Amino acid sequence: MKQTVLIPQDFEAGATKSLVDAGLDVVTVDKLTDQIMLDHADTLVGAVVHLEKIDPAVFKQLPHLKILARTGVGYENVDDKSAAENGIYVTITPKANFRTVTEAILGAMLMLSRNTLQRMELMKDGDWKAGRKKTGYSLFGQTLGIIGYGRIGQELAKCAHALGMNILYNNGRHHKQSDIGQSVSLEDLLRQSDYVSLNVPVTDETVNMINAHTLSLMKPTAALINYGRGKLIDTDALVTALSTGKLRCAALDSFDPEPLPMDSPLRKLDNVMLTPHLGGATIDAMIRGCRDAASEIIRVAQGKKPLWAVNQPKE
Repeated sequence: MKQTVLIPQDFEAGATKSLVDAGLDVVTVDKLTDQIMLDHADTLVGAVVHLEKIDPAVFKQLPHLKILARTGVGYENVDDKSAAENGIYVTITPKANFRTVTEAILGAMLMLSRNTLQRMELMKDGDWKAGRKKTGYSLFGQTLGIIGYGRIGQELAKCAHALGMNILYNNGRHHKQSDIGQSVSLEDLLRQSDYVSLNVPVTDETVNMINAHTLSLMKPTAALINYGRGKLIDTDALVTALSTGKLRCAALDSFDPEPLPMDSPLRKLDNVMLTPHLGGATIDAMIRGCRDAASEIIRVAQGKKPLWAVNQPKE
């Protein structure tokens, strides 16, 4: 039986070649859908998943499917437990873009610290003096609170520490020791930090973890940075905090829903930096993500265990 693998149109050429060289039947699709997967049910062993939502009900109808390979680290769009019950691995690519996301967060912090967006607009409007008056703060000596201390959180701590920032971190119930910074409660982190970065996955515990209550704990001079997932924030509560002076500013790269609706009140605020979910989307990071996903598919197709599975399928 041939082994079919579904890949998106933007899948990197080198990664595609590795699948073909491994003897797999590679099929390119505009968008991965449940129906397309069912159309290839007789031979489908693997599929590359970006942010498409996969209905777990189809798993029982895909007898040969062995792996769903995410090109990223978030996998809330795939039911990993249902996949495991049907003998399907769900894998991620944790090494592909954690430094890329870290760079984006640092860039956002630098932009926010100097009020760069507002000063750029004043400069474009010809108001040189007003632009010079909107001075900000150095990052040196400021406190960064990191919520979620995985690969991105730890890399961010190292880089921010090198800039002279004080580091606080919270990793929920999974305490981690670190030579950089101090592990504190979520409440203490929010109260003490000048910058707060969200780097946790979406779970029942983290949905809307930034809400009216947690925002009220933050300094009015603080900045919130979310290069994680939009579901982590209660958007209405954030808009209220930003528009009433309870929070100085924010940088947001992820939203719920996406794309960000045109009528979102976030678009009207001049103290929020908005980017279209591109924190990990550099050319080199995307190449690494595609090649790592392809490598996982090849391993599983050859009867080996993947390196970065988030579930453990039944034998």
